Amino acid sequence: MSYIISVTMVDAETNEKEVLYERNNKRCRFKKWFRYKNYAIQLRLDYNGKLNVPPVLDADIKDTTTDELIKKGPWHHTEKKHDPKLNMDIYDFKFESLILRLYTITTAATDQSISVTVGKP
Repeated sequence: MSYIISVTMVDAETNEKEVLYERNNKRCRFKKWFRYKNYAIQLRLDYNGKLNVPPVLDADIKDTTTDELIKKGPWHHTEKKHDPKLNMDIYDFKFESLILRLYTITTAATDQSISVTVGKP
């Protein structure tokens, strides 16, 4: 069984890195809320319980003038796509005029069983 040890999100344009945090729900990893114009945005990777497929980048966006979450839009789910110029898989997150080109570095581990018999040769 595989499990995630840590996930770092990297901005492909600025090389800024942030280690994502985990909540009680182990299927998602979260980026800290950040401001954009009159919005607060939180990005998260949703693994949907599957480590063998690329997670979807989800977003929660709150209007800071009304404190209400904006209903889901085309920015809510961002799939990972290969960028041949960078030769890596990138999330192109877009909301209004905000464009973030992000990739992740994941550290994972695998449980392994070993059976040993100890005895005289």
